Amino acid sequence: MLEVEQVLRDSVNEVLEKMFFIRSLGDSPSASAESELIAHLTFEGHPCGSFTLRAGRAAARSITADFLGAEEDELTDEQVGEVICELANMICGSALSRIESDFHFRLASPVLLSAPPKDRGAVVSQAVELYNGALAATMNIEETACPTAQEYVF
Repeated sequence: MLEVEQVLRDSVNEVLEKMFFIRSLGDSPSASAESELIAHLTFEGHPCGSFTLRAGRAAARSITADFLGAEEDELTDEQVGEVICELANMICGSALSRIESDFHFRLASPVLLSAPPKDRGAVVSQAVELYNGALAATMNIEETACPTAQEYVF
């Protein structure tokens, strides 16, 4: 799982830098204890599993403002939620393409949750510190059989 942990770390940092113009301040010992937004999606292919992204509300607003080129005080809660869901989608897709580039994956649409889901399967997490909070990504890779990966398009 160490390799998957490095892939997740690289994916988090690359997506933040290239798509959101944000550099992390390094690894964080854990996710933010403050009020947070939680985006979750499942994926099918080889492997199958789920992905969860947790972001402190201050960090989520800042990330959204940077991505949309807007002022934080102009953002709606809906915009912040949509951007955090899109960030989850981008990081998950980046990680999956690095884990198994020869297979196609089907990613479900990310949704916002009120609480983190229960972990199942092999769990890999990566938390990074941002200038105004923390961001944590968790990938659950299930050991159960999945439909043939070639049936899906990423």
